[in-house]
Amino acid sequence: MNPLAHTLEELLKSPRKALESLLPVGSLGEIPQQVKKILSFDYDDQPLEEKYFAMHRHWLKLLHDYYFRVEHAGHVDEVAQLARREKVILVSNHANTLEAALICYYFYLRKLGVVRTLVYKEAFRLPLVREFFRSGQCIPISVAAGKEALKKDHILLFPEGMDFIKHYIKRDYVVKFHKGFLNIAREYLQEHPGRKVHIVPVGHDGIDYTIKFWIINHPFLVEKFIKPYLHYPYFVFPKAPMIFPSKAIFNWGRPRAVGLDELQGEKALTKLTHEFRGDVVRLKHRARQLRKLSKTAEAQTQNFDRK
Repeated sequence: MNPLAHTLEELLKSPRKALESLLPVGSLGEIPQQVKKILSFDYDDQPLEEKYFAMHRHWLKLLHDYYFRVEHAGHVDEVAQLARREKVILVSNHANTLEAALICYYFYLRKLGVVRTLVYKEAFRLPLVREFFRSGQCIPISVAAGKEALKKDHILLFPEGMDFIKHYIKRDYVVKFHKGFLNIAREYLQEHPGRKVHIVPVGHDGIDYTIKFWIINHPFLVEKFIKPYLHYPYFVFPKAPMIFPSKAIFNWGRPRAVGLDELQGEKALTKLTHEFRGDVVRLKHRARQLRKLSKTAEAQTQNFDRK
């Protein structure tokens, strides 16, 4: 067995022991406690202080302004005016988590308040990834957690859930939306009768063109090697080139006020879920059209400058 294969096998069997063999010290016990915690596979979903998210603004600016050259379209000002008055639920199509960072950064730029992104709970077991989510004010997804977060902050969800990975297997695969965001709205409104929750659909295009993945989702490999250690329904490896800048468009939909009367019964939830899914899909398709137009305009400008 070659050294790389041996190392991977040992990492699957015993993550801690494998890390010890790779680190320049003899034991994790010799590493400062904070570093040891960051490298561990222990579960920790406690968000770090907001000052840590503010520290992200420097690299997020580079990501937003230069890497993706993000443009915002649609009902941007209407969303901003609403978000200054009350908390909203943001729902978006899912690409690779970078869109969450960009949405939160946009709210930060416009001083619209903190956005708590609800993410798959097992992400809080992954070394380094866990700290990224914690510093980004993310929380593990659940109806109870979403309801509590909405009381003081905006929340962001991806109703495609973990099924979003199908986009990378089959381009433009239309994924079914889950009802979690509406269950959160219902639970919140049951505690605040007479009020309404504003849900904002967001469709974006361009994010999923930048980082390509090899996807391991074979049932045997998932059940025997991935779930027992990482608790994930798949595993991904980035393809080369990993750095591949891409134009991105975020198309903001019109906020929709939802009352408790619209959320009674599974049929009503299913109907509303389909409607929001339709909104996001249309916004995404329009974002793709705008992205193509923007790229054409940029190319024409560059050609004009060369003349």
